[in-house]
Amino acid sequence: MINVFISHPTPYNEQQDNFLSLINLELDKHELNPTNLGKNNWNFQSPLKPIKEIMDTCKAAIVIGLERHHSFIGYEKEFSEDSKEFIHKYSSSPWIQIEAGMAYQADLPILILKESKVYGEGILDPQTSGSFVFEFDLKKLQKELTPELQELILSWVKHIKNLK
Repeated sequence: MINVFISHPTPYNEQQDNFLSLINLELDKHELNPTNLGKNNWNFQSPLKPIKEIMDTCKAAIVIGLERHHSFIGYEKEFSEDSKEFIHKYSSSPWIQIEAGMAYQADLPILILKESKVYGEGILDPQTSGSFVFEFDLKKLQKELTPELQELILSWVKHIKNLK
C-alpha cells in the first residue's frame, strides 16, 4: 500500500461521512492508504510537526474542500472601493490550505477536490492555485462516485505509481 496524505475538515454530517467513505474505498481499490493527522497525533505546542512527519511517509496528497463554515452575509474588503457583499458564503477549513501548502513544499502530487458550493480561494481557486480543481455536488455523491471522478482518481493514481 502507498501512503497518501488526505486533507479534509472533520466531517460533521452524514453526507460528508458518506462521501469520504466513498473516497477511501476508491483509494483502497487502487492500493492507496489515506492517512492524516487525526485526533490522536495532535500536538498543541507544535501542530505542524506531526503533519510533516506523516507527510514524509506519503507519496502524494489529496485535498478535499468540504463545507465547514457558512456565512449568511459577509463582506470582503469592507469599507473600500473594492468592497464586496457575500450572501451565503460557504468555506472550508483553513487547515486544508496549510496542509496543501506543506504537500506542495514536499513536492507531492496533489489532487484537489472541492464541494461546488464552497468558495474557491487559495488552493481551491483554479485560477490562482496552479492546479486543476475538481468540483463536485456532495448531494449527488452519496452512493457512488461519478465516472468522471473515478477517472480523475485513476489518472492521479497512475501518475503516483509512475514516480520513482
